Amino acid sequence: MGCCPNPMVVENRTLELTCEAPPSTETLLWDHDGSVLVPGGRVGLSPGNRTLTVQGVCRDDAEMLSQPKVISSNFTVVENRTLKLTCEAPPSTETLLWDRDGSVLVPGGRVELSPGNRTLMVPGVGRDDAGNYTCEVRNPINSVRSEGVIVTVIYGPVTAHIAPPGPLHPLLGDNVTLTCAADSFPAPRFHWSHNGSDLVPALTSAVLSLVLRGVEQTGVFECLATNPHTGRSATTSVSVTLGPGQQADPSLSAGAVAGITLAAAALGGALAYVLFQHCRRKKTPQGSKDPPPVYENVNPPACVGAAAQPGSSPDPTYQTLQPGTRDLYQELRT
Repeated sequence: MGCCPNPMVVENRTLELTCEAPPSTETLLWDHDGSVLVPGGRVGLSPGNRTLTVQGVCRDDAEMLSQPKVISSNFTVVENRTLKLTCEAPPSTETLLWDRDGSVLVPGGRVELSPGNRTLMVPGVGRDDAGNYTCEVRNPINSVRSEGVIVTVIYGPVTAHIAPPGPLHPLLGDNVTLTCAADSFPAPRFHWSHNGSDLVPALTSAVLSLVLRGVEQTGVFECLATNPHTGRSATTSVSVTLGPGQQADPSLSAGAVAGITLAAAALGGALAYVLFQHCRRKKTPQGSKDPPPVYENVNPPACVGAAAQPGSSPDPTYQTLQPGTRDLYQELRT
């Protein structure tokens, strides 16, 4: 049983449809958009209902197109792969159009359309192919557009760079901030290294910040940007050296320099104390019960009164006495 597929008729003319059914058919019904048609008004039926006529046909008598739908196995595609979209449309569709971001797509270049335009293909997709895609169906009566779908293209990173660009010449105590960036979607992951060794603990943010304490923090800082979706990566580096007038021993860290300075101060203080006690013992007369007074901060190398004659009482001599300064040992902190 069947009828003429997709018949067309001029408005205000007569539409005539015939149903081909087996001779043994007892009941035959016609319906329009789900509603059963009965004779009356502009609708006429032949004996046995095999032929339907509609006088003065109008647009309301035509099939109304349902809204099409864009489907795809994946609306997110990696750069240089193939994008494939399909438009689900009513069979009565006469014209089907595709557009991206409001611009109609036509075959040519990298854009391919199947017969009837129901399938759109873009091989070697690039980042410019990302956007809002819709399909539109038309017949002589009306046209309907699908809901838009967002196509995302994953790409990069292509290049990476560090700001500020090098070479950099900061001074000791300066705060050095390096920012790594790369053209990639989605945003790349970052990994920093210093003089060929990974930073410990690992730094995976785009920004590296440090306070320059010593020469061991200078050298080459490298940023590696990766995109796990594309498997691509990009690297860039910047050189950091001490600024003019900075005299740091490249073999010593800031902690080592501080430790050596503290040890030297402690050794000098201990030596001064030993020499001072030695001078006291030489100066004390035989048989004296009360030792002479001890004066703090007296320069240890000068043995005051060591050459005095026995039995004489020379006037006390104070050499480089520094009562206002703090004791050397008070400055040592452990």
